[in-house]
Amino acid sequence: SAGPSCEMDKLIVQIVGKKHSDQQQVLLLGSDGTRIYSPKSEVLERDLFSSTLKVWDHIEGTHLHLQIATLEGEPIRLPLLSGTKVTPRQADAQFNQIVPVLPFVALPGSKTLDDMGTPVLARAGYVYVFYQEKLWRELEIHVSENGNTYHDIDVARYRQQSGFLAGERKATGQALEDIWLPALWNNRHVQTLQLCFSEIQLSAARLERLEKDAASRDQRCNSPDLSGSKMRFKDLYKGKPDGKAMLDAFSGFDAKNPVAQALIAPIKATRLNLQYNAFPVSLAAPQRARQPGYEGLLDHPARYLCDLSGQYPVESFRQAKAFLAEAARGIAVQDVRHLELTAMADALLASLPIEADAEPVDAGVLWEAQAGVVDVLENARQRQVCGVLLDDACYRLRHLRQRVDTCQQLFALCARHAVLHPHHASALLVQQLVVPRSIRGQENPLHAAMAKLHEPGRRAINQCTATVQRAVVWRHMLSAQDALIVSLKQSTTEQMLADHLSLEGFDYVAAMYELSRTLATLALLPSNVDPLAPGGDMVDAVTGVGLWDQAVSLGQKFLNQIASDDTSPLHLMLWPECDLQTACAPYVVPVTDDENKGDGRFRATELARFETQPAPDPIAQVTLDATTLANLLAGDSLQNFFLINNGKATTAALVGIFENLQSAADGAANAVAKASQTLASAKGNANSANANVRSANDRLAQMQERLGANADKINVNRQGRGVQQLRSMMPEHFGAAFLIRRNQVTSQHYVFGLEDLPGRESLPKTRYGEYLRPDGSPFGDIAPPHPSSIRLPKGDHLVLV
Repeated sequence: SAGPSCEMDKLIVQIVGKKHSDQQQVLLLGSDGTRIYSPKSEVLERDLFSSTLKVWDHIEGTHLHLQIATLEGEPIRLPLLSGTKVTPRQADAQFNQIVPVLPFVALPGSKTLDDMGTPVLARAGYVYVFYQEKLWRELEIHVSENGNTYHDIDVARYRQQSGFLAGERKATGQALEDIWLPALWNNRHVQTLQLCFSEIQLSAARLERLEKDAASRDQRCNSPDLSGSKMRFKDLYKGKPDGKAMLDAFSGFDAKNPVAQALIAPIKATRLNLQYNAFPVSLAAPQRARQPGYEGLLDHPARYLCDLSGQYPVESFRQAKAFLAEAARGIAVQDVRHLELTAMADALLASLPIEADAEPVDAGVLWEAQAGVVDVLENARQRQVCGVLLDDACYRLRHLRQRVDTCQQLFALCARHAVLHPHHASALLVQQLVVPRSIRGQENPLHAAMAKLHEPGRRAINQCTATVQRAVVWRHMLSAQDALIVSLKQSTTEQMLADHLSLEGFDYVAAMYELSRTLATLALLPSNVDPLAPGGDMVDAVTGVGLWDQAVSLGQKFLNQIASDDTSPLHLMLWPECDLQTACAPYVVPVTDDENKGDGRFRATELARFETQPAPDPIAQVTLDATTLANLLAGDSLQNFFLINNGKATTAALVGIFENLQSAADGAANAVAKASQTLASAKGNANSANANVRSANDRLAQMQERLGANADKINVNRQGRGVQQLRSMMPEHFGAAFLIRRNQVTSQHYVFGLEDLPGRESLPKTRYGEYLRPDGSPFGDIAPPHPSSIRLPKGDHLVLV
């Protein structure tokens, strides 16, 4: 018979792969847990699916445990299976199976939403394994040039009856090449195994939350099918696109090409298989060790990691210089899919004259060749172990925000480049007033003059305004922001943010500040940061193709949604609960501290602890967010009046959190309101066209009402929530502030100015009320507003006092 030989009453456990060390072992223990039964080992060599079998005589009442070697003390023992049964030998996958895995993450680029990312090894951080609804393993990932190692933390040592001990949990396990996980027991899939990757070590409160809250755990963790067999791997992966094919297809994808759309479909299907199933490590592309700092400079970090020759930086800089040379001719460059914008920024900076008082910078130093390396997965490929794909939403948010920051830098460099042309000013005027076919939805009569301009003249307009370069930056900024929104909408990302916002002390302050910066990034429009697009649009003089701001951007819609929905998880993380009655009374400092429930909700008392504390030492920080914020505080990067008055205090960070969130929420709400008013006005104009006769007085009255409606009003709920956030974070400075009706202000009140305007440029155009003394009389040096056709709505007006 070609099948397995007959055996009597055996217990067989299959460990996928080969050449396993003895640092992880499967133990069969007696009912009292003291006796250890020794197994026989059998190695099964296969081309695609090798494994090692551990075979015992079956004994009733025995238990299977996983033993992990430690650097000190007794080995770590973890329960695997309590009800062992007789397991008949199988030809391929056995009834009991352990799968050694390496944690991978998808690493997409920032240029298209179709880039699903190729699998690369997880960066330094932590892997959490929940088994049977309890935290089973916590491992710290160490990264070196030779690859990753995994170090167990003895979870039982830090567990107590009410949860987990607060503070750091130290890894004591020996360096492991892989992580052993149960896949099959008694011929049934292990359904209760869940994994997640985290940049930070989760707090005790967060671990307790994830153990008790199944819904949060399901959203935070991946539950891949870990089972493997020769037949299964053959069906899923043999002859299918591998990691290298995914990298090439995703990073070079052209959404406008229908052939590309058809070709990428099977690649996406295989990539989705990786998300839900364990896969042979051989499927991943050859790669170097992770370098997140350098990766953050790149639009395609995976292309750098999967280039073992070390030439990717050189080639990127060469491509950037070639693009700039082509763009300098004023002609749009068609293929910019692989263009690295940071390389473009450095190449453009190198071409500009050095500014006065600026130190010379070698812009090309980042783009020198790096040393060639050996594939960090080479050993794992030979051992035929598996990979699992986990989420790294934190990396994704940080990477995309960095790309938007690079776009802002590039817009400034493009402007510096453009003004060097002697005819820049006149070219910019022509581009703004003549080149567009339409302006603000109306046909542009000046555009007819473009028919008299031949191509050399059109190209000169592009050259003098850096239009080709700016158009590339404009498109990429929008793509990065769109990807940022997609990520923030995912429940996995919300749970990752809850990880960070469940930290304690300065780590919590830093996590809040980091999130506020990310959300502020969404509020930006390309025209806000492009000095050469004052009208909110840009048109290529040669092709006639234009770019313009939407009335309400996707980022503004998203921000307005989370700011308005006080039930959304992000809203609860960012703002305290507040109603009008609360905002209209002085702040009451809580008697007890806000409890850290592990869900990331806003904790004012934890933030208020740092209202007057000095900035901490950056070197002493553990998390990346805390290190970054401490360095910002140590320098002069958080300039505001509190930093000026109080020195380098953490107060500046708290003010920064408020400013970032309030300006983002206000800007988004104003954009949405303005778009709604424009739509209503357009409908009104359409209806008025059907009216035959209307008196001049009626038309004047309607115009006055419309203009009055356009005057921005203070949104009490939004501003009240902001006031509550500010005074709860800084009760010593703002605890006494509250909203009050204007007619109730007395000489005992100090009146703050509340701005709710769409932009500074609106200030000279419209009067928003009277300038009064505390007693209600007008200021003598400020004239009262002239009788105007603009009717401001009457009623109760609230001011902050």
